[in-house]
Amino acid sequence: MLDKKIMTERDILYAKVKTTPLRVKVRLVDGTMVEGSLHQPPSLRLTDMLNRHTRDNPFLAVTDANITFANGDNLQYRFFTMNRDMIVCCFPTNEEVG
Repeated sequence: MLDKKIMTERDILYAKVKTTPLRVKVRLVDGTMVEGSLHQPPSLRLTDMLNRHTRDNPFLAVTDANITFANGDNLQYRFFTMNRDMIVCCFPTNEEVG
C-alpha cells in the first residue's frame, strides 16, 4: 500500500518556494527611494510580480534594503514589506546604464 502524504494547511503555508533574489531600485509616491531585493518566483517577470494579486496581497516583501526618505534620512532593513500601490517606478539595478 502506498503511503500518500496529505498536505495540511500548515504544510502549504510553510512550503518553501524557490525564488531568485532580484536587486531593484524603487521610487515611491512620496519620493522615498528603496534599493533592495525582491524574490522572484520561477518564470515570473518583474512586471508580473508587481501586478499580481494586488487585491489579495497588496504588499511585496523586500530584503536587504537601503531606504532613503524624501527628507534625506537613510535607514537599512533586513526585511520589510512595501505596499504595491505606493510604487511609482521599479527597475532592476543590474540593468543600469553608465
